[in-house]
Amino acid sequence: MKRSDHGGLFTDDCSLCPALADNRRCIVHGYGDPSARLMLVGEAPGYLGADRTGVPFTGDRSGRRVQALLMALGLSEESDMAAARPRLRAVYLTNVVRCNPPGNRNPTPAEVANCAPYLAAELAAIQPQVVAALGSFAARWAFQTLRGEEPPAGIRSLHGQVWPAGAVTLVTLVHPARASNAQMAAAAATLKAVLGN
Repeated sequence: MKRSDHGGLFTDDCSLCPALADNRRCIVHGYGDPSARLMLVGEAPGYLGADRTGVPFTGDRSGRRVQALLMALGLSEESDMAAARPRLRAVYLTNVVRCNPPGNRNPTPAEVANCAPYLAAELAAIQPQVVAALGSFAARWAFQTLRGEEPPAGIRSLHGQVWPAGAVTLVTLVHPARASNAQMAAAAATLKAVLGN
């Protein structure tokens, strides 16, 4: 998806969050198939990954785990889970915030709010059937935005659960940086069932 597809909203010089602007290597907007059925929403670009590559869920351990998941689901045309710009089909990757927080810390509520228009624009443009929220911040955003409520529990308790959310099906998953191999396998099984693969 091109930045111009969002009416000029997307920029490469945002300074709304000074701590993020000072820390980032690049602003990481969403990436993938603009007609995706599945949207994966993470928390923030990783310092060793997307902050370096410019593509969500690439370049680090979390990225390799997500890419392996997409390959297993038939949503990637890659054979190398370390590809920096993977060829994806029917999936779109994005994050709650666009810049890597200093020290890989959690994003603040103000930083999440400042990036909310980007994510809203991507959601409106892509119109996915399934949104998979990876991690607590993504789950909180998804519950508030798609269901109009707070998450009923922590992400570990919500892992692998499927929620109706209007025209979208919401899947809540532990972030791949903190997920066990068993949780990643459960994530693959849940997404496969929801997508009908």
